[in-house]
Amino acid sequence: MFLRGSLITGVLFLAGCAQLGMGNTRGDLQVTEVPAEVREDFTMAEFYQQYCDAGGVPVVASREVYPEALLEAHYLITKMVGHRPEILSAMGVAKTRFTVMAHDEWTTDVPEHSDLRPPEYWDRRARGLGATKWRPCVSCGEENLLGFEGDPYATENILIHEFAHAIHEMGLNIVDPTFDPRLNQAYQDAMDRGLWKGVYASTNRMEYWAEAVQSWFNTNRENDPQHNHVNTRVELREYDPAVAALCEEIFGDGEWRYVHPRERMQETHLSTLEGQSLPQFEWAPGMQEAYEAHPQPE
Repeated sequence: MFLRGSLITGVLFLAGCAQLGMGNTRGDLQVTEVPAEVREDFTMAEFYQQYCDAGGVPVVASREVYPEALLEAHYLITKMVGHRPEILSAMGVAKTRFTVMAHDEWTTDVPEHSDLRPPEYWDRRARGLGATKWRPCVSCGEENLLGFEGDPYATENILIHEFAHAIHEMGLNIVDPTFDPRLNQAYQDAMDRGLWKGVYASTNRMEYWAEAVQSWFNTNRENDPQHNHVNTRVELREYDPAVAALCEEIFGDGEWRYVHPRERMQETHLSTLEGQSLPQFEWAPGMQEAYEAHPQPE
């Protein structure tokens, strides 16, 4: 594991960000070191050296991550569910946190996911995971949040998918115990009708929900081996009105849709990246071969 330093290290890191012109603010929001009380309350490893708060859900990262990525995560979480503070509060009570991985950090570098086995499988398989009560950590790579070249998921937003899982399993299951049975009924009805046949949304009710949420916010892939033609709110309503109604119930029907960061660099929290030579995402040498040699565990 990457064990990072102390208070002094955190202060020096943020000072270095300022010298490099890297942004650590969005309006009144600031990326800081992890407060001692948050670290204690969430039993947070020293790996985490950067922090901002999203309605009671800590957004955290190692010192290797661009601060703008934490601010972008906060921006997206707020756009998704900022109008539902009771959901975010419940997630915080359940110790949910959102981890941003650096472009050269891997899934099992995340302390909460470090016990996943085999690591060769998980490190190549996932650039983001949802939260469970056993591992209350949602994750995503900074390359997807900030739009680095080489992002393997450039046509979709991973936070929206993975945070949708956490909203369901760490928030709504507490705030509204009727939600999961209603979601399951919608899923079973969709399967009985032959909807989502052969695509990822058919896996189970959890993926059905997360894929629907991506389409609700216009950030899903389409017409590939894991997806059909549905990737927008309009198409979701036409194709599967039941799950669209659940999305509207939770998120509302506002105007906001996801837009790739390269198309909105004027945003305050992204504008500091203009003109910077940003890293390119690449899988580590040998990672693909190791992944193929270590199939998914039973």
